[in-house]
Amino acid sequence: MNSIVTYMNIKGIPFLLLIAFTISFSSCEKENPIDPNKPVLSEEVLLLNNWIWEGMNDIYLWADQLPNLDPEYQEDPEKYFYDLRYSGDKDSWIVDDYDALRARFNGVSLSTGMSAHPGLIDSTRIISIVEYVTPDSPASEAGVERGDIIISIDGQSLNASNYYTLYRQPTASFGFADWDGSQLIPSGEDITLSAIELNKNPVVHHEVIDYLGKKIGYIVYTQFTTGKTGEWLEELNRVFAEFKSTAVTDIVVDLRYNPGGSLDLSAYFASTLVPETAMNNEDVFVNLVWNDAYNEFWKSYDADEDGQADGENSSQLVIRLPTSEFNLNMSSAYFLTTNGTASACESLMTGLYPYLDVIQIGTTSYGKPYGSVTIDDWAEPKRHNWAMQPLVLKYANADGFTDFVNGIDPDSLVEERLLYLEPFGSLNDPLLAKALQLITDVYPEKKSLKVFEDNFSPMPVRPENMVERNIKLF
Repeated sequence: MNSIVTYMNIKGIPFLLLIAFTISFSSCEKENPIDPNKPVLSEEVLLLNNWIWEGMNDIYLWADQLPNLDPEYQEDPEKYFYDLRYSGDKDSWIVDDYDALRARFNGVSLSTGMSAHPGLIDSTRIISIVEYVTPDSPASEAGVERGDIIISIDGQSLNASNYYTLYRQPTASFGFADWDGSQLIPSGEDITLSAIELNKNPVVHHEVIDYLGKKIGYIVYTQFTTGKTGEWLEELNRVFAEFKSTAVTDIVVDLRYNPGGSLDLSAYFASTLVPETAMNNEDVFVNLVWNDAYNEFWKSYDADEDGQADGENSSQLVIRLPTSEFNLNMSSAYFLTTNGTASACESLMTGLYPYLDVIQIGTTSYGKPYGSVTIDDWAEPKRHNWAMQPLVLKYANADGFTDFVNGIDPDSLVEERLLYLEPFGSLNDPLLAKALQLITDVYPEKKSLKVFEDNFSPMPVRPENMVERNIKLF
């Protein structure tokens, strides 16, 4: 089962155009007259700029629309990358630490295990609300819970200029407060947390909810990752096995805080939900479109080594539903979403459209019908530790649906009020309650709780916090 996701960097990709571009650019260099305005670049910067130019010209989805920006005229490699990026691309990015990026893709990062969403309160002051806590993390062991409100870090009130610096410290003291419906009341106690290299379990919560004769499988899933050695795939399978043995009648998948991950793992998740016949037939999950050069290459390539070109059915052009021994044979599935629900989450929902009723509850998702790969230095030995994560393909479901760059609108619009978060699984959680109502036609009886108007404005998702994943290449 661990073979579901294959992590690949650029070394696994045939550079169809790289040599041609390198030769072409090098030839032009000799013919250019001396430019007095040309900056003097260090050897490292020039190396990085040329690496960026070559990689983007080869595999980038919009390679044919890159501006003609000479890598010898940009003193900042990061800026050079973003200057090359297509204007309609909001999701390609670059980092200077490939090793840390790869670890993060495997679910490992320096973290306290506390995921908190910052926002403005009364238009000026920032507070941060804990959306979830990773199991067995420093935050969970310290007693931090979903819905806790952070009002200070190291004794300092939070604002736009200091929040991210203070929050990302390896060790910090967090001050908390309660919201009484009209004002924040400091708790008077601070909690000191130290970040560790945390292997984050993406299954934050799961249970079988018995409600009005229905057995409803409920899972809170925060990243499509198999983990370093397949441990989080095994965790996911344990949940599926429990749902199957309990004979759940319905499924609610909570993707509110899931920024994405593996496209292949998304296909496996889908196979666990679809009608069994669709899985057994290996029906199409998504079709993939690369730039023109790679589309033609994959058609002519013999990835399955059967002695013939793969053609339109190349595994690099079509991802099919794989086998799952935990298939639940569902006719419908319910998804909870926010504007942070992205990428592999959206492929899961849209990939299921042709096979079962997908009911989306919450707010519009992020909007990312694209896949990316990690490009580190392809030379041996490595010359640098930078990595690019460019978009290299666009995916569409079996019916051709792919137009959701502005997000997928919910079937039932339910706003998440961060100042009034309920524990996962609570019938007072308005998104889960709406799912239960749609399943049974009966809305759960809520506890007496008046939700007051407030001036809390959540800050938008930061692109650099979006988790990306290499698609399978071989």
